[in-house]
Amino acid sequence: MARMYCGIDLHASTMQVCVTEQNLSRVLDRTVRNDLAALLFLLRPFGPDLSIAVESTFNWYWLVDGLQDAGYDVHLAHTLGLYMITKAKVKTDRRDAFTLAKLLATGMLPEAYVYPKGTRTIRDIVRHRSRLVAIRAHGYAALRLKLYQHGILGHTRNSAKVWDGGDIEALVADPSVRILCSHELERITLLTRQIKETEEMILKAASDKDGYGRLKNVPGLGKALCAIIFYETGDVSRFRSARHYASYCRLVPGTATSGGRSKRGRGSKQGNPHLKSAFTQAAQCAIRHYPDLRAFYDRQAACHQGRASKLIATDILGHRLAQAVYHILKEGTDYDKTKLFQNHGTGQGGIPDSLTGTIPPR
Repeated sequence: MARMYCGIDLHASTMQVCVTEQNLSRVLDRTVRNDLAALLFLLRPFGPDLSIAVESTFNWYWLVDGLQDAGYDVHLAHTLGLYMITKAKVKTDRRDAFTLAKLLATGMLPEAYVYPKGTRTIRDIVRHRSRLVAIRAHGYAALRLKLYQHGILGHTRNSAKVWDGGDIEALVADPSVRILCSHELERITLLTRQIKETEEMILKAASDKDGYGRLKNVPGLGKALCAIIFYETGDVSRFRSARHYASYCRLVPGTATSGGRSKRGRGSKQGNPHLKSAFTQAAQCAIRHYPDLRAFYDRQAACHQGRASKLIATDILGHRLAQAVYHILKEGTDYDKTKLFQNHGTGQGGIPDSLTGTIPPR
């Protein structure tokens, strides 16, 4: 029997299923409710050798996991590369599902990484913690802004982090303003408790992971940033080199070359925003506590002009830290600062040989 291909255009409550033969003739084109049992019953006549493409939408977890558990060959399509769907003049669910099947059959499907099911929930908890921290930071800012509005100036960012109800009563005399501040403080207290709960769960899951333990020796990385980098990276072997890993971390500017002319800065939003944020924070922390990294940062900032010089220098330092993290996770080695900034030339893909201490393979 000739191999058959299936494209699934997944939505919140329904999905469009299209099955084609090798010659792209359609044998099934139907809308199905989001129910795994109903989908498996629909696909059963096509046998277990059916290859399936699913677009990486917000709710792909249950569908991809269920199809893989049923023994199907499942491919997760990368949304960014699906120009035939997103840029099409005529866009319908039937066309989208057929396009997914066609791309899969022709070997042109842009695939995304299917994060392992066993650790996916911990990664989601890491992301949840980051969101809670951001919301709490907004709460602190809103609380202090409310005090500034009423001319109350005797406070700092650090002092606000240890306030309780008694401090608000001492600072604010107006009852209406006091209740606004008290409610903000109550939300901050709740968020702090939730952040602590998520941190305990994350550290419990990561404590016995060798890679996580090694990352704690990298400058600028504390327990939280180590968890973000470790779980967002996943299987580091999926990256061909440190250069590709740094690009995935949004630490490498894009390049567009045409007619002998090159422009930089393209595709800055492509990659993992959580890793970008983590390595940027690590670089900012490192320059505050490590004099040698501060000196490197100052040299890089001096090489660039304008208001973006500090931002560029931070990205360069974050790029170096990302390269170090790649080799630590890839090779199972400890961090060695003597290899981080040595000037020994470059190996494959412009990767400094000093980052590995070995000659990269050709």
